[in-house]
Amino acid sequence: MTTENPARDHKTSDVRFVTVEKKFDTAVALHSLDLDIERGTLFALLGPSGCGKTTTLRLIAGFEQPTSGHVYIRGKDVTGIPAYKRNFGMVFQSFALFPHLTVAENVAFGLQMRGVAKDDIRTKVAAVLDLVALGKFAQRYPRQLSGGQQQRVALARAVVFEPDVLLLDEPLSALDKMLREQMQVEIRQLQKRLGMTTVFVTHDQEEALTMSDRVAVMKDGRIQQAGAPREIYDRPQTEFVATFLGASNILQASVRGREGDNTVIDLAGNLLHVPGIEAETGSAVRLALRPEKITLRPDSPMKATVKEVIYRGAQTLLYLDMNGMAINAVLPNSDVQPASVEPGSPVGLHWEKANMVALDRPA
Repeated sequence: MTTENPARDHKTSDVRFVTVEKKFDTAVALHSLDLDIERGTLFALLGPSGCGKTTTLRLIAGFEQPTSGHVYIRGKDVTGIPAYKRNFGMVFQSFALFPHLTVAENVAFGLQMRGVAKDDIRTKVAAVLDLVALGKFAQRYPRQLSGGQQQRVALARAVVFEPDVLLLDEPLSALDKMLREQMQVEIRQLQKRLGMTTVFVTHDQEEALTMSDRVAVMKDGRIQQAGAPREIYDRPQTEFVATFLGASNILQASVRGREGDNTVIDLAGNLLHVPGIEAETGSAVRLALRPEKITLRPDSPMKATVKEVIYRGAQTLLYLDMNGMAINAVLPNSDVQPASVEPGSPVGLHWEKANMVALDRPA
């Protein structure tokens, strides 16, 4: 008797989860997770500690097995198959390099375990070290390298045997801010050159936005929203996504009616015509508005009082009060006149109404 392969109609998916649940004793780490990761994409699993992102990565690797459901890699059901029989490369946050082996020997280790011929190993190692700009460091030991160079060695070791999928577990958390930002770009460029499906776990929102083609924002073992970084940032569906992926004002408003394609809302005493909101007259709605979407406009009918001014170098953060409603704005310093935005001063606020996004449910 044959069973239908649910991956059959997903030929472009390199990784697929079908109603995967994972329990540890009585604790549920993943709730009926459905997930498709397209071939050749750099996919981020983003969320706070305990959200299930690392468990998801470990299920792809085979370090954990699902309590129920199925995991597919390249259309093959790998549920129950142990890690050593799966073709994946992995980079850990600690790099996990062998200190007694040279750079070349570290990169060659996985090939040796697979029984690759010595001549082929030399050729592959030389090629991948050139790819990560470490060719001249082949005979050095990890202790003789910087943190960024060690990270490149770990990446070279993970991709040298051309795995089906590359897994990155918080790969940049051990690096300082400047080096981390540099490595974000380098990893993305390397992934694009190789065209290798890559899944990485991070709790860093900026890292996910910078590096990924697609992002899944997770909370409590469920995906809250998945999509392209710009789509998720500009159009969050839940309060959690709106506040976890960058700063956001969460504003309470009441619906007064409709005019044409717009819904008329009352926001702190201001009547606004907003597109894209489906709600009944008299109901309450919660809206997300990114602080950087707000500008100061003296002639605007929406007035607020400055409560606090925070200088951030290239930007200024304003804490505002609009008829008793707290709201924040982030402005380029070129748009801020210090004398006009002192605490206690009145300001006019403006934003494009389409930038207000109705939220499906609270955090």
